[in-house]
Amino acid sequence: MEYKYLNKFLSVRHGHLFIEDCDTVELAEKYGTPLFVVSENHLVKNLRSYRKAFESEWPEGKVRIMAAIKANPVTAIRKILTREGAGCDTFGKGELELALRGNVPLKDIAVNGSIKGREIISKAINLGIPIVLDSPIELLYCEQEAKFLKKKATVILRVKPWLKNLDLNSDFYPDRTIREMTQTVKYGIPHSELVDMIPQLKSSKWCDLIGVHTHAGRHSKKAAFWKALMRDYASLIGKISMLMGGDWVPRIVSVGGGFAASNDHETRVPVTDYETPTPKDYAKLITKQFRKSMQKLGLSTEGIVLEIEPGRALHNETAIHLTKVHNIKLERNYIARSWIETDTSECFLGIGSLNTNPPFDILLANRANSPEYAPYDVVGITCNYECIAEQVMMPEVAAKDILAFLNTGSYIETYACNFNALPRPGMLLVSGHKASWIKRPETQDEVFQRDIIPPWIN
Repeated sequence: MEYKYLNKFLSVRHGHLFIEDCDTVELAEKYGTPLFVVSENHLVKNLRSYRKAFESEWPEGKVRIMAAIKANPVTAIRKILTREGAGCDTFGKGELELALRGNVPLKDIAVNGSIKGREIISKAINLGIPIVLDSPIELLYCEQEAKFLKKKATVILRVKPWLKNLDLNSDFYPDRTIREMTQTVKYGIPHSELVDMIPQLKSSKWCDLIGVHTHAGRHSKKAAFWKALMRDYASLIGKISMLMGGDWVPRIVSVGGGFAASNDHETRVPVTDYETPTPKDYAKLITKQFRKSMQKLGLSTEGIVLEIEPGRALHNETAIHLTKVHNIKLERNYIARSWIETDTSECFLGIGSLNTNPPFDILLANRANSPEYAPYDVVGITCNYECIAEQVMMPEVAAKDILAFLNTGSYIETYACNFNALPRPGMLLVSGHKASWIKRPETQDEVFQRDIIPPWIN
């Protein structure tokens, strides 16, 4: 039997869209819409690809995949990554709690994030989890809490390399340079404060500086950016080593994330329309430049644990979003326009109200082989403008059809909100023929469960 494969885990069979071996039309009928659906095997394949690529290019030491929890913060997803040996970078108390619920070994967790308070720092010290310092005040908290607990804190410095010779503009914000964006962003220790922190760390009885961390983000896929980042990162490590006495070398070096998904169809990145590196490309470029830059400074890379933090690259194409067509509206007098009214919303998809270039590939799941018929505006259910996709060519669409939005696996469901008092959608996990809830749909009662009526209101 011949199937049309969109990728290894998405196919068209008998005119229906399948994710792994599950018919998306049957999933929509059984579990309801709107609905997020994640492919377990696609996620595992992506993780293994990044691990294999970086391990082959970094023989000096261990490679640790610190999968970004924020991209898809669901316990079952985290447990799959844990099963596959991935660690995680956590930003804030909620993500640390999810890492613990996801059974991530403590040695494979990092407590990261700006604006950390004493509570999370104390918890990390008590559990023996490394703390990624973001400011001098966090170093003070570490010293005080470690002394109180009588347990040494292991710390990592989150630094912001100055990309002095890079003049590229950001894919995130095309009117600004990457150099500017990486310095004005809130996270990371400002250089002027970093140099004052090193003497304190050198003399500290309670904090052990074990590594460095940087995370520029999804600013560019171009080799020039990654070369500049790793070159100037190594230069900053050299300066830290000198201030530490000249013989200090990090045991852990995190290069952060910012890797593009292979299809690179993004909701929050305006510029994506140029070649996307493979995991092997990223690994070769990053490790080669970092090794070369460290050697030039006379610093050894032997034994360094190299950490990477893929988020989009792991999750983006692993999930789809299913929505049912409620109605078709037509205008033929003043303008020629057709609207597909759906039961989903921009508020569930993390997008704005008018998408002239829709951030998702859209398929008619129940007639996926049908030829294009006409342009439609795909619109959502709230009182917002809600043009999820403007004038997209589709087969002839009717009420009760099922639409599938592809590449909705990263930074989508996590942004869902309750505008118009709507309950948020649930999420299914599929593996082969199997399907199961991993996050059930919110109920209408749950939307209002935090509301409190003061006693003076009848």
